[in-house]
Amino acid sequence: MKKLWILPFMLLTGACATLSQANLDWIPIGPEFPKNQPANVEIITDKSQITRPYGNLGLLRIRDLAPDRDTLKRGVEKARSYVAAKGADAMFLGQYNSAEDGAANPRVTLIVYAIKYVDDLDEADIKAMQDFEIEGALNASLGGL
Repeated sequence: MKKLWILPFMLLTGACATLSQANLDWIPIGPEFPKNQPANVEIITDKSQITRPYGNLGLLRIRDLAPDRDTLKRGVEKARSYVAAKGADAMFLGQYNSAEDGAANPRVTLIVYAIKYVDDLDEADIKAMQDFEIEGALNASLGGL
């Protein structure tokens, strides 16, 4: 009887796992950099808020979220942690809401561009970007082999 607390904990953990695993897509556009702390990742909602030179590290999608405040807030924090692990300095946040297309059961997809500021890169960061560019060119010339 003492272990009954495990069931609600497992159900809650399972709900978080659905948010973090099954509904997440990452499309790399640039190299990964050393990890950043999530709290240090700026959340940007309008391109005019970007005031420094930058490059895109990748695109993150978190699909099929309920359109309620708590779920969306958890989605934004998950995105922030995810792009921080890729070395992002900021994330440009957008969304698609299926209610706009008349869906009976509206769902939200968070669309996040992971941004790396390029005005303070060190030699190792610049080399990582050059290596990523060369690797991409080689893959393209080999037909994606």
